[in-house]
Parts: sequence; structure tokens; C-alpha cells
Amino acid sequence: MNRPYRVAAAILCTTCFLPGPAHALTEGEPLSMVFTPSPAPTDRSDGSPVMTQQPLAPSCTLYLPKIEDTRSNKANAGNLTLMLPTVHATPRSVQSLRSGDGIAWTRGALQSMNRYGFQTVLGAPAPTPAGARQVTADVALRLAHAWSTDLNLVSHVVLQVSYRMPGGEPVSRQYHGMGTGTNWVNGNGEFMSVLNLGLEEAVRSMASDAALLCDGKPLPAPVAAL
Repeated sequence: MNRPYRVAAAILCTTCFLPGPAHALTEGEPLSMVFTPSPAPTDRSDGSPVMTQQPLAPSCTLYLPKIEDTRSNKANAGNLTLMLPTVHATPRSVQSLRSGDGIAWTRGALQSMNRYGFQTVLGAPAPTPAGARQVTADVALRLAHAWSTDLNLVSHVVLQVSYRMPGGEPVSRQYHGMGTGTNWVNGNGEFMSVLNLGLEEAVRSMASDAALLCDGKPLPAPVAAL
């Protein structure tokens, strides 16, 4: 067999080992959009216990009267690009990630803020006059996007939060979260896991700012908006 035929045969053979339809994500099946927080570490690698962190906002009530999904594309949450394992990594096909309920997903992540010491109250306005140690915020999901890069998965999640300040104009902040993970079988669950990591990081940044407001401190200067 001459060289051109040997090269063509090698390329054809390597495609046989790419993930097949049984392992790939299913475009007709949406992602679960169920938020699962990362487990808190309980032991170090050497077996010694981890010091318990003090909550950011002990006894602070966080009122969340409005949670929205304001993504420009609510139907999709990213894509998987299948590559030919060649020197130049030629794309073979691209599949979209079908998104599920973004509001329920965001709500689940916000409810997890109790791990930072908050008492979250969803769907109800804060009492007036405002009491001590309470924060009110309207939250919108601006972006939830995951994609594959070689053998890795990456996600980018953005929350837009408008804090209702007592006797003043609302103060808005954007929180960006990134997640990374290993791509084993191009599964829907793997993409959902990496999206959860991105959302968790965004919520963690929001918790830091909300804790400042609960303590009566000003927020840091905003970063450039997306």
C-alpha cells in the first residue's frame, strides 16, 4: 500500500474510536438544569480535619423577590465539537446543548447560599421598614454557556444582580463564574456538572458582596460589564 492510501486508512480507522452515539449528548434531551453544589471538604489529604470556615453573613436574611432568565438564547446552553484526532484537529461535527429551566436552576443555586450563613427568602418582598441585617436583591441569569475544548469542558455563567438599597437607587453588579472539567464521554451530565461549577463561583462572588451590605459596608467598585 502506498503512502497516500496508508494515511487515508489511518484517519478512517481513528474515527472508529471516537465516542459513538450511545455516549454522546442527546440534542433532543435538555440538560437537567438541577443545581448541585460542590461538597464541602471535611478532611485533608493527610487525614487531618479541615478547619471549619466562619460563615460570611451569620444571621443575615437575603430577600430574593425576583429571579429571571434574561439570556438572549434560552433554548441552548453551549455546544460540543467533535474533532478528528488528526494533527490539525479538524472538526467533525458540532452539537448544541439544549437548555432546561434556567430560572429553576438559578433558584436552586441561590438557595444554597445558606452555606455562607444567609437565610434566603424567595419570592417575597422584604418587610418595610427594613430591619437589621437584611439584604434585598433581584437576580437575573444573563449567560449559561458550556463548550468542549480537546479533552476538557469549560463553562461561563453570568448573574446580573440588582441590590435594593434602603432609601436610594438600586445598585447593580455582574458576577462571572467559570467551570472546568474533564470530558470523558461527551455526556449531558458532564456538561451539567461544569455549568454548576460556573454558577457556584458566580453565587460565591455574590455572597461576598451581599455580606458586605449586611454589615453596612459599601460594595467594591464594579468591574466592566459583559
